[in-house]
Amino acid sequence: MKRALKILPLILTVLACDPEPVLLEQSRVIADAGHTGVYVLSEGLFNQNNSTLAWIDFGTGQPDSWNSSTARSFDCFEKVNGRRIGDTANDMLLYGSRLYIAVSESSTIEILDAATCRSVSQIPLQRGGVASQARRLTANGGFVYVCCFDGTVTRIDTLTMQADATVTVGRNPDGICCANGKLYVSNSGGLDTQNPDNTVSVIDISTFTETKRITVRENPGSIYADGTNVYVVSRGIFDYGTMDYDSRLHRIDTQTDQVTATFDIPILSMDIVDGKAWFYGYGAGGTIQILDLATGQVTDSDFITDGTRVECPYSIKVEPTSHKVYVCDAMDYVTPGSLLCFSPEGRLLYRVPGIGINPNTVVFCDETVSLTRYQGEPEIIGDIDRVFEYMPAPGQFVNLLPKYEPGDDAASMAAKCLNALQSGGMVTLGAFGGYITVGFNATVQNQEGPDFRIDGNAYNGNAEPGVVWVSADANGNGEPDDAWYEIWGSEQREGRSAPDYTIRYIKPTADNGDSPWKGSDGKSGSILQNIYHSQPYYPQWYDNDSLSFTATLLPDNASFENNQYVFSSFEYGYVDNKPNSLENSAFDIDWAVNPDGTPANLAGIDFIRIQNGVIGCNTTTGELSTEVSAIYSLNQTDK
Repeated sequence: MKRALKILPLILTVLACDPEPVLLEQSRVIADAGHTGVYVLSEGLFNQNNSTLAWIDFGTGQPDSWNSSTARSFDCFEKVNGRRIGDTANDMLLYGSRLYIAVSESSTIEILDAATCRSVSQIPLQRGGVASQARRLTANGGFVYVCCFDGTVTRIDTLTMQADATVTVGRNPDGICCANGKLYVSNSGGLDTQNPDNTVSVIDISTFTETKRITVRENPGSIYADGTNVYVVSRGIFDYGTMDYDSRLHRIDTQTDQVTATFDIPILSMDIVDGKAWFYGYGAGGTIQILDLATGQVTDSDFITDGTRVECPYSIKVEPTSHKVYVCDAMDYVTPGSLLCFSPEGRLLYRVPGIGINPNTVVFCDETVSLTRYQGEPEIIGDIDRVFEYMPAPGQFVNLLPKYEPGDDAASMAAKCLNALQSGGMVTLGAFGGYITVGFNATVQNQEGPDFRIDGNAYNGNAEPGVVWVSADANGNGEPDDAWYEIWGSEQREGRSAPDYTIRYIKPTADNGDSPWKGSDGKSGSILQNIYHSQPYYPQWYDNDSLSFTATLLPDNASFENNQYVFSSFEYGYVDNKPNSLENSAFDIDWAVNPDGTPANLAGIDFIRIQNGVIGCNTTTGELSTEVSAIYSLNQTDK
């Protein structure tokens, strides 16, 4: 259910399973200002390790695509290197003959040969063993500079491909650019949503020291250099009433390092060419506009002239010579988005659908690119090899994660779940009671300490806890038909949960209708449709007009604090409860209990069942829905 608000990295996605797209009007994309093509970076979903890199060749008029071990893929990074880029790739820069990619949650800088897409170096960014979280990139004088969310800027020597210096700036820097021999860094303070930072750090490049902080409005983000000026977008505090930011654009004179103008314009992101800025605001159905930077006046309030709709603009890039405009469309933030190319007059020239989840950066390339497939074994994520049941309750990501297509049934949807769980995708369980049953590829032994791990997409203040059940293959038939034992987390052990709570959902009469529910204690409500996801929320492969689930009901973890929704995590023992790590998402088989609460004393397990354990829904963020990605065994033995 987690909604992507651009205070923090956006966080949603699945692996592209769409057929290979066909570019429209191919004769118009043979070349653009002499470039051989474009690289498109997609950040994927937060905590899912499914960032991707696509190559679109202007010579062939097609994106490079290949058959991975699980699906048709546009990820040329995985094709060439045999592994994923990492978790939440935020930015990409072409400098010289190399591509530099900032991967935030993996906290690495990937350096690629632009002509082959082959990784030549991976630089980890940490301070005192803690991830720095690389965010944005710029380059100057043989160095690449990266601002990191831990409040630092790191300098990378492009000859040695090593990080050689770091300087401290403000809180959670979210943008960086270079102008007039200086670096300008926007300090967002985005981790403190109600008390963000409001400064831009100035760093002298020659000494690599911070010389000044310029005060702007709250939550500065995107920052751009243009001649003698720098422009920074200050987003302000997100308003859950209007579901929007109240943005401002500041102009900073790089001679004086003073703010010389502030424009009351709803900009979230933009690109500058020839004194003009092509920009868009926040939210679905964003309009592309053009701003004259000299006058501060919008000269075109609707750049697109042919009626083409961009669902959720996520990035914009203007080719400096041809003035063609490239727009990344994140669509619904969870399924693969598109790249759209417009003529300077605002007409759609072509669209590349399914290019990647949350595409965020376009880079023009002049190299002759040749992509050779990695010859090693394909990467399989996690340690499960079967999905026996996929029974989601209604929810805003149901029929999307994984995607339902006409003709799908329970077996094909289970197969799609396995594909997602093995390839860096994600599976939603929908609202309370929805569940999935999977099997490990080898018995998980009960040893001292954690025994298995289940990744979700929780982050601070956004937990949607799911309850776990485990089973051993006692009869040896390879099926999950033996006794099941509940893993007791903190809430069951403290008596704060309600076992055997039953809920019944009613299928809406219209595909876009709400799904009413009623609980065994008489409480009732609905799974509400929202503006972000318009597909049916009731599972489309179900034939019945109602669904009933019985599960352990955990305490209400939702609250509305300081004008935002907060979904608190529990202490331990649940899926999608805390950020993925060995400590926070790992489980001990010793936590399994008999129906009377006594220890089950299992020697090992072969199957797990994950079931959403919370009820909650509002029109702003939708329902609480447990999401699951990779599942790992920490102590295995061959069957």
